[in-house]
Amino acid sequence: MRILYLEDEAIIAMETVETLRDMGFEQIDMAYSLPAAEKFVAEALPDIALLDVNLSHGRTSFELGSRLLGEGVPVVFATGYASSSLPADPRATVIEKPVTPAALERALNSAACASEG
Repeated sequence: MRILYLEDEAIIAMETVETLRDMGFEQIDMAYSLPAAEKFVAEALPDIALLDVNLSHGRTSFELGSRLLGEGVPVVFATGYASSSLPADPRATVIEKPVTPAALERALNSAACASEG
């Protein structure tokens, strides 16, 4: 299973990539910026996406996430802010930072199951 992971904070990204590998993900498209994530998507759709909501320069991952959801890709939005402040999209799963490995696994499983049903 191929996962797209967008996170602009290097230390958080390194820790989460390690957790994803421990969870069994072998193909991780690691993007540190929105343009890098969009490049991965242009090459091939991921099986699932984990997207940090708030990116540098005041950008967000909402547009990319919405596009992926429209293509049938399960999306988990990760945010350090209250999830109630996010645009409502019942197709997306939201997880609040800091993310524990158990919470990440639950969120990814929930997103994958939601996209199947």
